[in-house]
Amino acid sequence: MNLEERKRAKVHVSQDEIVAGLRKLGLKKSDIVGVHSSLSSFGYVEGGADTVIDALLDVVGEEGSIVMPTHSANLLAVERTPEEIAMGVAWLYQILPYDPKETPATTGIIPETFRKRKGVVRGSHPSHSLAAIGPKANELVEGWHKALELNGYVLLIGVGLKVCTAMHLAEKRVQFPQHILKKITPPKEFIEKYPEDKWEWDVGPYPDFAKMEEPCLKHGIMKTVKVGEATLKLLRIGELVNLYTEYLKKNPDLFYA
Repeated sequence: MNLEERKRAKVHVSQDEIVAGLRKLGLKKSDIVGVHSSLSSFGYVEGGADTVIDALLDVVGEEGSIVMPTHSANLLAVERTPEEIAMGVAWLYQILPYDPKETPATTGIIPETFRKRKGVVRGSHPSHSLAAIGPKANELVEGWHKALELNGYVLLIGVGLKVCTAMHLAEKRVQFPQHILKKITPPKEFIEKYPEDKWEWDVGPYPDFAKMEEPCLKHGIMKTVKVGEATLKLLRIGELVNLYTEYLKKNPDLFYA
């Protein structure tokens, strides 16, 4: 099957259909929304990533703001030592020079296309930048905490909570038990050897955010709609972080297995 045949075989989605789906979720003019996305999840979008971005802009209008993760491709994988593997180092990357205008994003074609748009600003974080457009753009690129403070939404397009890095905000509200702290806290000498402004690493199990999907639906804070083959999910970041905090306090082992 050639490219044209594959295109014809997929469900075709238009900008109008995406706009209708977003409005059905309750997204409206002047809203602030953080977007995690998979373009391919729709099937075949007429006009590609630009169509999805145009639909979002249409729905929130000039008064609204959109923010997307544009995590950088400027990471050089470094081999972990046996000692580092034993202490639970999941990955280790050296952060190479970062240019907000030039460094590609690794978070999908929609954010990669979005960051190049006229009027979009991109944050200065060397590995986990955010890009945003709208009246609140300069604030939003400072971090997900700004979207939380501004009572924004998180929109998941064809992806789940697994990729929703705003959920890390809950961790600052929880006093973890010692057995979990031991898993996720590296020794002082490791931090000194790999300072976080120059290195990207993680120690211990990464929290399983996906386990909050069912509770979010159960508590009615997640709205869903189908557009093409994609399921779109919308949540208030504040409600999501509050609920995750509750679950994290009750049973942290569920997320840090």
